[in-house]
Amino acid sequence: MIEAVVADAEQKGWRWRQMGHWGRLFCPHAGRDGCQVGVNGTPKNPEDHARQVMRAIGRCPHGKEEDK
Repeated sequence: MIEAVVADAEQKGWRWRQMGHWGRLFCPHAGRDGCQVGVNGTPKNPEDHARQVMRAIGRCPHGKEEDK
């Protein structure tokens, strides 16, 4: 489930950086004020963590500006 969320984010232009058993997603906005989301590779509840990551990606204002 987590892998599917990361793959979907990458299709939306987010970049993935692996850091051990976890990683970080960076939004398409390349500036210092770009959004970041931490992704745990082995969370206690993968479904809840996947929903949290999806919500954080959905709240990013930078992708919405490109759609206008």
